[in-house]
Amino acid sequence: MVHWNYLDWEEMIDAAEKFFKQKLSPGKKVVLVHHGDADGVTSGLYITRIVEKITQAPLEHIIWVSTKSYKMKQERALIDSISPDILIVTDLDLGKERDLLHHWSATIDAVFMYDHHNIGEDYRDTIPHSIEYINARMLGYENIWHPASFFGYELNRRFFKEEYAWVAAIGLRGDHAFFSDEYTELQGIIQKENPELLEPLEGHDYKNLLEKCVYYVNAGFFHHPDMHEATAFRVLAKALELNDPSFIYSGDDVSADLTRKRRELKEEIQRIYAASSELAEFCPDRELIIYKIDTSHYILGVIASNLVKDNPNKVVLILNQFGTEISGEIREGENADKNLVQMMLKVKDKDFPYGSVGGHPRAAGCLFDAEHEKDFRRIFLEAFDESI
Repeated sequence: MVHWNYLDWEEMIDAAEKFFKQKLSPGKKVVLVHHGDADGVTSGLYITRIVEKITQAPLEHIIWVSTKSYKMKQERALIDSISPDILIVTDLDLGKERDLLHHWSATIDAVFMYDHHNIGEDYRDTIPHSIEYINARMLGYENIWHPASFFGYELNRRFFKEEYAWVAAIGLRGDHAFFSDEYTELQGIIQKENPELLEPLEGHDYKNLLEKCVYYVNAGFFHHPDMHEATAFRVLAKALELNDPSFIYSGDDVSADLTRKRRELKEEIQRIYAASSELAEFCPDRELIIYKIDTSHYILGVIASNLVKDNPNKVVLILNQFGTEISGEIREGENADKNLVQMMLKVKDKDFPYGSVGGHPRAAGCLFDAEHEKDFRRIFLEAFDESI
């Protein structure tokens, strides 16, 4: 069912709607797997609503995945033990995991996947035709990559009158996309229905309440990144039930645990950030700073975002080794003139077979074998110099 010639985004949503309506029904055992950051949680929440409406039962099997678990070793065993009829995966870059995808194709009746991180010709050979795979990058439009939260929002509109646009706004802001020109319609809805989310905050850690919501939702993921404790998902689900985004940071009921996690995460970030200046590698003749930091790799993105705020004219690359692999986060300052999507594509074009890279115009990431760090740095600097 992999279709590589979608005419437009609406046709992609049509295909997703058709899958859900044809494959789901009461009595079907469904497993939902989603990335645990704000984009993954919000998309997972929208999809959960749709699944529960069609199956007329609570979705019992929801698995969230940390960035470190992208290879899905633990999750694969858990999914096998559940033995679902239908598997739905959102916001995970699994397009190159041939063995995993073929295993699912052979053992599960129907598999649906939405992703937006990467796309390549090799995906045609890797993804079994029996899997319904949708990726906005298939359209080939420059700078259009629609995060999973937007996909969930658009699909949700096919099944419900209540749009809960603020949920999508949180996911899009979490992926640095909400204020893109592609989402002006959604911005207008938020300005009309939840204007308090966009009002500037003075003297706070956040520019506005939308950003605050993102930080709290991400706290549940970054501080406890395992598939057994979906704190952020539970809190966001309650906020949706109340149709009140302020519940996320209210400290009431289930949100109290998320508030505690946010406080703990903030303390950890402050400690690491305070020491970061000693670790900076300033690149001569380049608007680039490279950091290699020893920390829990899943908060690299938060640290990178903080560092780039202090260096708005530069690009920040922050690396961390865990085991035999190195993960990295790249952020672009608001005054920098690079395009990280183009840069990561250039890294791919330069034949970097030791890991994976991908991202968005102002936020990107990488994961590669530690023994090839020098190769990655060399290729990254070449791509940086060639990007405009």
